[in-house]
Amino acid sequence: MSIGNSAQLQGGQELNFVSQKDAYAGTLFSRIIQAINSLALNSGTAAVGKIPSPPPIDSINVSGPAPVNGIITLPSEILHHTLTHNQSVQKNIRYFSEIDTSSSFTNPHVIDHGTSRSSFISLPTNNSANVKQTYYLRSYAQYPGSDPVKPTVLGGITGAIGIQMGGTSKTSLLSSTGSGTAAPNGSQGGHGLGVVLTRPAPGPKRQSL
Repeated sequence: MSIGNSAQLQGGQELNFVSQKDAYAGTLFSRIIQAINSLALNSGTAAVGKIPSPPPIDSINVSGPAPVNGIITLPSEILHHTLTHNQSVQKNIRYFSEIDTSSSFTNPHVIDHGTSRSSFISLPTNNSANVKQTYYLRSYAQYPGSDPVKPTVLGGITGAIGIQMGGTSKTSLLSSTGSGTAAPNGSQGGHGLGVVLTRPAPGPKRQSL
């Protein structure tokens, strides 16, 4: 993975001009520019603009039996899954997974893995009405200085695979509140850290007359 020159700070003609006028100043500015670019590279950000998104997750692996009729039924209420990501990546990459009861991921709950490609998630078998819940899972990666890559869905292009738990607990999921600088109503799945630097606070609700 290469961030390219467009994401690095360049001295350009201005640095050449300074170096010609004052060699010591030119050397100092060159070292400052190198330090800024090195800091950005090590932190997974860009000195200028954004860096490219990481490559997509190769696959998602769930600890459990093979799916039957598009459903994986786990023997407990612990979902253990790992991410296979064998592409070239940069230091400080971050991984996210999302859980939703809709295969369209309209209100997903975001799990921040940090730099780990493994996760344990506790999920209730039934909702509060004692109806068995089917969960759907997708994962993606992001650098602090990039947009998130398009999520990889468990089941891939052949269709989302559902996950059902094997326990007795009954809890309906709350509405998601999203992650990062994404909308606080959970409607912007796949955003990870966010795609904008600042999300303004919601405006005050209008009073009914």
